[in-house]
Formats: sequence, structure tokens, C-alpha cells
Amino acid sequence: MHGRAYREYGAIMTFMKKAVFAAMVVALAACGKSEEKSSSGQVAAIVDGKEISVLQLNQAMKNMPNVTADNADAVRKQLLDRLVDQQVVLNKALEEKVERSAEVISSIEAAKREIITRAYLTNMVSSRIKPSPQQVKAYFDGHPELFSARKVYNLQDIALPPGTAIPDELKALVERSKGLQEVAEWLKSQNVKFGASSYSRPAEQVPTDALAVLKDQKDGAVLIVPMDGNPHIVKLIGAIVSPMPYDQAKPLIQTFLVNSEGQKLIKSELAKLKEKSKIEYVGAFAKSADTAVAKPEAKPAEKNNSHIEKGVVGLD
Repeated sequence: MHGRAYREYGAIMTFMKKAVFAAMVVALAACGKSEEKSSSGQVAAIVDGKEISVLQLNQAMKNMPNVTADNADAVRKQLLDRLVDQQVVLNKALEEKVERSAEVISSIEAAKREIITRAYLTNMVSSRIKPSPQQVKAYFDGHPELFSARKVYNLQDIALPPGTAIPDELKALVERSKGLQEVAEWLKSQNVKFGASSYSRPAEQVPTDALAVLKDQKDGAVLIVPMDGNPHIVKLIGAIVSPMPYDQAKPLIQTFLVNSEGQKLIKSELAKLKEKSKIEYVGAFAKSADTAVAKPEAKPAEKNNSHIEKGVVGLD
């Protein structure tokens, strides 16, 4: 098996593993309950007597990005086909009692813990944090590079390893270069590993530290740009002005503000819950816990992504 066939096989196997495991969590959570019709009375498909409800299909649709009125029917059909494939394999897995292995039981319990925890945090954030119209408008007005003066950037990009120090010789080379070929050849001569790519991205998908540099550059500029704190050498092939109107930006800003404030709320709430909880580390873990308390907490590196498209965070 070679090339494309091998990649497709790998993609199918990855999907099937995730799909069957997710379905098994749901199936085992329902163990011990009598067979019931779906509460809505609507069934989308039946696989060897096992129903796939419209409720399941609708839930899967909620997790699909970029669904529009134009493609909704096609996406639903594709999702239903996947749910059918999932159920076919799940039925066989349960027939062979795969769910009784220690590894699967442990994984299912871990998944249940994650799902329940994330649901609690998501509900907490969505119920407590509701950005006001004034906050949304202030964010829109305060970030023209994302909205009223938004651009789509066409870039050639050389990504250097995280933490790479930029020597003066390389800085001088970048300043006089009109393209990245000469830069790439210099990096190769110095045995510096790097990745090269070309892409177009709208402003909201560009890390904010990079956007702060790129927004005022002219087409053709070659420069060193930080992306999430890591060094990149880019050539700005072109930037097309593509404003985002307020009505379109409003739901994205609301989601971003909920997400941003939600992280602070989660951190605060977790500290309060831990303070009220009795936590004991046992055996060798007790020494590790004592050592961790004694050392000052290291501040994690902050990512500078704008990510106004993201939803409510959980324990990311």
C-alpha cells in the first residue's frame, strides 16, 4: 500500500477509532436501561435494529464548522453516513465484548470525566459571562485591523525552530533580501532546520504579535516576524483589504469575549474549589506534591492568537 492509498487508509482508520470509541462511551452510559424509542419519536436510520435518532444527528451537526443554509443538507447526509458507519462497527465491537477490556474501560472512564467536567465549565461560563452591547462595540472600534480595516494576507513563510536566536548576519540578510530563496540557502549553509510554506490568511487567523507587524507593511516586504512568540521570516506577497461589517463581526466578538473572560473565570473558580476541597497526595506522589508547592509557579508562555472564531473554552 503506497502514496495516496496509504494516506486514505490511515485517515479512515483514525476516523473509525475515534468514532467507535465515542459511540461506545454513549452506548455504555445507557447500559442497564430498557430499550426506549427516541424522545422525539424521530429516527434517522436503523442499523441491525439499533436506532440512530434525529437528536443524535442534530447534536453532531452542532459540532460541525462552516455549516450554511446552502450546504446544510449535504452536511447532514454526510454526517448520517458517518453515524451509520460508526454504528456498524460499534455493533461488531460490542458483539465481541471489546468494551470489557481493562484499557477500554479505563479510557471510557477518562472520557466521561472529561465530558462532564467540560460541560460544567461551559455551562458556568455561558451563564455568568454575557458581554454587553457596549463591550462588543468597543472591541470592534478598538481593533480596526480585525474588522473595519481587515486584510487578507498572502504570505511566504520560513518557520524557524522555537527559541531560535536570530544572529546579526541573518538580520542583515533579511533586510536586504527581496525574497526568501537567499534566506533559505543561508539557513541550509548553517545547518538550521526550518519549514517553508505559502498561504493566505485573514487577519483574525493571524497571531496578534504577527498582525501587529504585518498590518502596516507594504507588499513585497521581507521581514522577521514573531508568531506566537516563535521566529518566522516572511515575505508579504500582498494584502487585500476586506473589511468585516459590524453585524458580521458581532457574534464573533461576543464569542471571543466570552472565551477570553471565561478562561479567567475558570482559573478563579478552580482555585476556590481546590481551596474548599480536601486533597491528599499518597506515597511517592506526596513528595512530588511537596516539591511542586515549594517551587514558585512558572508562568506559562502566552499564545498571542486573536482567535475570535473560537467558542467557549473548557480545560484546554
